[in-house]
Amino acid sequence: MIASLSKAILHILDAAGGVCVLSDEELDVSDGSINSFISKHIERVFDDASLRKGEFTESSGFKYEVTEYLKTRDIIPFSQFAAKRLYDGVSSSDTPDAADVIVCEFSVDEREILGILRFENKAGYTHQVTQDEGKVKNLIINHYAILPTTTQKISECAFIDLADMTVRYKGRNRNIDGEKTDLIADVLLECVYDISPRESVNAVRKIAKKVTEENGGDSLETMSRMKEYITENVEEGENKYIETDKVAEKIFDGLPGMREEFKEKLEKAQVPEKVEVNRYVTKRLSKDVKIVTDIGVEITFPAEYYSNKDYIEFINNDDGTISIQINNIGEVVNK
Repeated sequence: MIASLSKAILHILDAAGGVCVLSDEELDVSDGSINSFISKHIERVFDDASLRKGEFTESSGFKYEVTEYLKTRDIIPFSQFAAKRLYDGVSSSDTPDAADVIVCEFSVDEREILGILRFENKAGYTHQVTQDEGKVKNLIINHYAILPTTTQKISECAFIDLADMTVRYKGRNRNIDGEKTDLIADVLLECVYDISPRESVNAVRKIAKKVTEENGGDSLETMSRMKEYITENVEEGENKYIETDKVAEKIFDGLPGMREEFKEKLEKAQVPEKVEVNRYVTKRLSKDVKIVTDIGVEITFPAEYYSNKDYIEFINNDDGTISIQINNIGEVVNK
């Protein structure tokens, strides 16, 4: 995806030092380096599978401010409100830190998006050039406000679709006023949320494996069948869904007791019936099966080969060991 940046503003929130510097002027997004820095950070996190979907509460002050922003499109007062909320939240936490916050408006596929990006400052080193009595001296100095590079993903952000007010966000918990609190969801946005696609997919995998092992099944076969389902039903490169009922039918075919137990555990874990999967999740789930044995041999093969004896066989020996037989090999290449 490509983000087209239309406006942005930067605020400095040093809760560790007790300093909050709110800007009264927007950043110049026509400046190539500024535009590139912000756009690349947006593009790096916008489709991240760890983003959660949120829904504003009825009393959300943030939602009210967004509706007011839509009347004027003046990003300065809106961004100052958002930055102050973040600053107050972090200042009240057990671990106040320093961060820069960029509030911006951009478009993706003709959708107008309001973004809040929180850049946690890191300590780093840079050079400094000094002159003394006509001589140049190069120094190494410590810098306490280094922003993440464009190759690093930021850990906290929020995106609001201005057409339908849908929310996607990424946050982390802090201990604020003695309670475990998500700074982005609970303090800034005031929204309720679902677990993220990545969390949902991980829950499906872990629960499937647990149910299989607790019932004396083959967890490798379960994982292979799940990979087969992903490969067969999700087209790589598009946002699609996996349906947990169909996953249950696939991996626990002919095992109704295990299938129902799997579905019950998914419901308790609040995994939705349809789990959105993007390109990253699809690639991870549909990649080859890798087996590591206790004798140091590693074998990697396509998931669909697991149940096809024309290619690979798992043989249970009388002494409790397992033999793996690979069939129909036309050529062996030494890598």
